[in-house]
Amino acid sequence: MRTIRRCSQFASVGAIVALCATTAHATTIQELVRIKGHEHNVITGMGLVIGLNGTGDDSRQALIAARPYGELLRNYGNAALSVAELAEADAYAIVQVTMELPATGVREGDRLNVYVDTMFNATSLAGGRLVVSPLRLPLPDSNELMPMAFATGSVIIQGDNPRSGIVRNGGQMLTDVRTSPITAAGTMGLVLKDQYASYPVATTIAAAINDEFALDGMDRIAIVEDAKTIKVLVPAEERRDPAEFIATLVTISIDPSLIRTEARIVINEREGIIVVTGNVEISPVGITHKGLSISPITPRIAGGGLPGFPGAGQGQGRGSLRRWTGLDTTGRQSRNSTRLLDLLSAFDQLMVPVDDQIAIIYELKKTGALHAEIVGE
Repeated sequence: MRTIRRCSQFASVGAIVALCATTAHATTIQELVRIKGHEHNVITGMGLVIGLNGTGDDSRQALIAARPYGELLRNYGNAALSVAELAEADAYAIVQVTMELPATGVREGDRLNVYVDTMFNATSLAGGRLVVSPLRLPLPDSNELMPMAFATGSVIIQGDNPRSGIVRNGGQMLTDVRTSPITAAGTMGLVLKDQYASYPVATTIAAAINDEFALDGMDRIAIVEDAKTIKVLVPAEERRDPAEFIATLVTISIDPSLIRTEARIVINEREGIIVVTGNVEISPVGITHKGLSISPITPRIAGGGLPGFPGAGQGQGRGSLRRWTGLDTTGRQSRNSTRLLDLLSAFDQLMVPVDDQIAIIYELKKTGALHAEIVGE
């Protein structure tokens, strides 16, 4: 396996940070794709959380919330005469219960976390316990639709929202859920993860698969269907027991330098974070913003002054205080462009607030000078 050098850089809260791995091994296909047919599924149900200290549903304001509670009492052999009798109850809450099944499937008896969310006007689930609740696929009522799991246990509040909680290992499967990636035609699909979905990456992965299995006499078993999907023909002798073939397939090594993804910027405005891939470039452009100026050419004049900005890079001009810096365009693939990382470094040099950095990046995108996809969070 070839040793490679990888470097990625990002800016966070106005600072530029470089992360470099001097020795790193090639990645594998399983880190770039998921196997079609191995998807997460959700089963759900309606449940009751009891034992609340006056923070449950107010039946006087939402009588519909009292009906499931009345049904619970009836099942326990203590039926209420009318919904009005439950009007003062506030120690219970009607909740939606959901459980996510792993993409690789589950077996009878497996225990998983379940999540509960209030459905009516309960103010907090803290201290409550989920009554045994059946879970099934989120489909309309049917007598033939049997529960796939049940859930029960103490509710733990996570985060700042007391109306939602988790029951750790509170769900138990009543049946198996098996997933088979092999179709009747003997093929399987590899679906590229969103951050890698592109024809260049799909083509690279398909070529690596074909090269790997060509040694065994299997010719062109991988075909790129689109920018996100690769179809793989499973050899006939492997279809009955494909585990070894799939294990070999997904652990094929890919040189990260061959993963040519599009330039991308991820911006989290709430946290003030900017994450930039190293291949984001900017066409020649001048920026003036709140007293600062940035251009792609560094002017040189006698005495160290700057044209239009007498004195040093930051100083008092004739009319107003201006801040100036330049972006180096030499040593790039094109002398007519510069990297966004250089611009972020200039921002850091001029102590530009991260909110202003984000605003400038969006404006650069509008002008067409910024050659990258922006992903906002």
